[in-house]
Amino acid sequence: MDELLMRGMPHSAEAEQAVLGSMLIDGDCVKDVMDQLQAEDFYLRQNREIFETIAHMFVYSQPVDGVTVASEMEKNGLYTDATRPYLLQLMEVTPTSANVGEYVKIVRDKALMRQVATRRAALPPPTCWNRRSRRCTPFAGAAAPRTWCRSARSYRT
Repeated sequence: MDELLMRGMPHSAEAEQAVLGSMLIDGDCVKDVMDQLQAEDFYLRQNREIFETIAHMFVYSQPVDGVTVASEMEKNGLYTDATRPYLLQLMEVTPTSANVGEYVKIVRDKALMRQVATRRAALPPPTCWNRRSRRCTPFAGAAAPRTWCRSARSYRT
C-alpha cells in the first residue's frame, strides 16, 4: 500500500476527460452524471474545477456546452489561457456520450481506491500477539516466530 502512495494516487485522466467531454457534447447526460459523481471524485484539479462549474450551471438550469462553461469559468476567476483549448480537447477526444455510464464507473472506482489508500495510510501498522513475550509486537512477516495475529485471526509463522 505504501508503494501505491509513493507512485501517486489512483486515477484515470482519460475517464475523467471522457465524463467531462460527454457532459459538454450532450447536455442530456449531465443529470445522470450529477446523480453519480461529486467534484471530489475528480483527481485532477482542472477537471474538478470544470465539473464544479458544470454542476453550478446545471443547478441554475443554464445550458451546458463548451462556450457557456468557458464563460462561466471566466466569471468565477477559474479561466486561464489553457482553459478554452482544454475544453475543446475534451469535446474532441470524446466521440459519443453513449458510454458515459462506464466512464463514470471508472472515475467512481478510482475515487474509492484513493479514499481507501488515504484511510489506510492513517492507520497504525498491524501488530501481533507474541505468545513467548506475551505482548503485542509489530508484525515482522515470515522471519517472526509463530505469533497470533489479531488482524488475520490466525497464527503466523
